[in-house]
Amino acid sequence: MPQLEKKPEISSPTESNDSGIHVNMERTTTITDDTNLPLGWERFEDEEGVYYWHKRTGTVTRERPELIIDSPSSTLSSSSSNDTCFESNSLLYKSESNPSIKTTEETTQQHRFLVRSLGWTTIDEEDLTTERSSRAVNRCIYELTRGINDGIGRWGEGKDLYMDINNTDLLLIDPTEMTILHKQSIPSIRVWGVGRENSRDFAYVAKDKDRSTRIYKCHVFRCDNTSARTIANTLRDICRNLMIERGLLSKTTEILSDDLSQHKRSKSFPESITNDMPISFPTPMQETTNNLSCTYLGCVYVEKPGGMDILRPAVEKVSKTVPEDKWLSVIVNISPSSFIISYDNESKEQLFECRIRYLSFLGVGQDPSFCGIIIHCVDNSFKCHVFHCVPSCVQLCKNIEAACKLRYQKCLDAHPQAAKQIETTKVRY
Repeated sequence: MPQLEKKPEISSPTESNDSGIHVNMERTTTITDDTNLPLGWERFEDEEGVYYWHKRTGTVTRERPELIIDSPSSTLSSSSSNDTCFESNSLLYKSESNPSIKTTEETTQQHRFLVRSLGWTTIDEEDLTTERSSRAVNRCIYELTRGINDGIGRWGEGKDLYMDINNTDLLLIDPTEMTILHKQSIPSIRVWGVGRENSRDFAYVAKDKDRSTRIYKCHVFRCDNTSARTIANTLRDICRNLMIERGLLSKTTEILSDDLSQHKRSKSFPESITNDMPISFPTPMQETTNNLSCTYLGCVYVEKPGGMDILRPAVEKVSKTVPEDKWLSVIVNISPSSFIISYDNESKEQLFECRIRYLSFLGVGQDPSFCGIIIHCVDNSFKCHVFHCVPSCVQLCKNIEAACKLRYQKCLDAHPQAAKQIETTKVRY
């Protein structure tokens, strides 16, 4: 395999993170059958009948995600999960130039974040699709955070800035003179999200102000005092409110987690609603999660994606290198789509997150109270994260293994032809 760039032996727990990059894609076709579902949904069947799976959130529902689109308006899924794709803004972007769409006057809400500009780089419009946006934007983040591109321009010359987000604009402000360095209208932002490798990296993509060039730029920021996920969620909520105001998105029915019987929907709701009433997406069922308390030691780069001969030396190295008083008490939240590591204290701040699909190997060390999880990073390197549990790490590994199996089964359900080939191969051997 190619030689990896030399990296620090033991990494800080906060260096590695995976998150989602969310995309709002434009829909122009009326949904009439199961082959034309809302963006991100897929149809499957089991013994109990038909069910629908949302690829980005991993959530499942028996009710078909139905959507009536009244021309020229469009609607969009309002999932709020932190998945691995970036969120896009095509509907809102298109509506910005439509004079027939009016917005309501509301009290402006101001959200302020302290950030540093890491620069911007151009990105091709064809890379801003659902399938390619996550990889493309993460590539931009990787290049800018590592200074791969020379001569990059940075807002405020890389110094601390205020990023203010209100109901209409994203502003970059010099905190010393309180002057506006850059103003970006919210509807003009095409894609935004959080870096996979570091939860402090935030990026958004927008068309350059010189419209004659038709160039899209990816702007990347480092958020030292807050999680970039907070900025992404704030932007998502503002976009959702703007779309509701402009008639591009209907308000969804809220279902409380502690009272699932509230606001039940009729199974025949498409026929029972008049043509002039928009149909909102059904609220997906929440993923089952497991929470385990343990201790996080840190992580170290490894040369290969798996194998006990790779994992156990890495676990032993970290356990002997990191002093016990530096170990962190954490809570591991495991779901079929991801596992999230958060501080086990009053703040409950997220330390890092990993999508299940990026997990390449896990196992128990020579001492069963230690275990390691190898993650495939965005730069095609591999990190082994090390945990300590009392009396052993067996339960933690079993829970993650169960999540991997469920994720694998969903992949087989989504690709039945591949599943048949795998089954044929098993029978043959």
